[in-house]
Amino acid sequence: MKTASLLNAATYAYLATVVSAVGPAVPENAERLPGKPDLMPNWPWRNPFADFNNTRITISSESEAAAPTRFVPTCSSQRTFRATEYLLDDLQELPPLGLIPWVEALRKTFTNRPYPGSWDGVDPHGYDRNMLMMEYVDVPLKVRRWIEEEEWSTAAAAEGDAKGKGKGLFAVLAKADVDKGEKVVATATSLREKKPETEEEEKEWREGDANRVVIFAPGAVYENAPLWVAEGSECEETLSDMTKYMAKPTDGAVVAYPVDKTRANRAEGKREMEFTIKAQVLKVDDSVPEEDEHEQQEKGEKAGQFKTQVEKVEEFKTQVEEVVDKVKTAVKDEL
Repeated sequence: MKTASLLNAATYAYLATVVSAVGPAVPENAERLPGKPDLMPNWPWRNPFADFNNTRITISSESEAAAPTRFVPTCSSQRTFRATEYLLDDLQELPPLGLIPWVEALRKTFTNRPYPGSWDGVDPHGYDRNMLMMEYVDVPLKVRRWIEEEEWSTAAAAEGDAKGKGKGLFAVLAKADVDKGEKVVATATSLREKKPETEEEEKEWREGDANRVVIFAPGAVYENAPLWVAEGSECEETLSDMTKYMAKPTDGAVVAYPVDKTRANRAEGKREMEFTIKAQVLKVDDSVPEEDEHEQQEKGEKAGQFKTQVEKVEEFKTQVEEVVDKVKTAVKDEL
């Protein structure tokens, strides 16, 4: 699903200047740009799984008179992934705490790009903007192919000096030997003019994945979320069909979202984190809505109360009738 046009490129350039790209020249001495987090404009993704106690997804109707639409999953898939998390400050630090071997390549890839956002569409701004890094082989193959297709297809359609830049959501980079002071100056995809066309070329390219990493903002994950959990699922073909991936649940649509994530413990010099992606294939729920336990209990209590009130009325009625009978008997005796 294409949503890049929804993001404000002018306002949310990923790394707008060289200074932003490489961080403070001397981090401990330079003034740090404080972040002022806010929600990115026109962020299309909402968590469809926010209600953990309900297996159904309910979408309110645009008309107040119409009943909300309820969806149930026909298939679900969920996986957890490991990554390392960095802030822009870390671009001048050596691994494993920083990303300095890849600074030049990241500057070329992300400078003047729209920032894809952090988790849940939040833009932390300043040096608080975060990035994730993963071993490329740990990224599902379907996601790797999506990334490469985006880069190579965009590059093929571009002209002049734009050639090879792609969309810039994911930077696929060669690993660097820190001890030897190696620097990576370009993405792996930009160094190849087009995608592998033969089976032999594909095999050769894939063999290189073990020597690559990928760096991206968390917001990039929302662009291809179903592909992260498609492989091996009971609905692999449907989850792999990106034309079915929708930001808003509809009948037959695929919805996906990062439902959980941890944060790197920076206070202890850690960068490791995890994130979990969940995806479902939906259909309209045509069944009669089931009442939850609380509603059933309330109705039961109300029914019991009503029954008690009826019994009291009947008891009072009986008492009145007995009194009337006694009065009638007394009057009859008098006569």
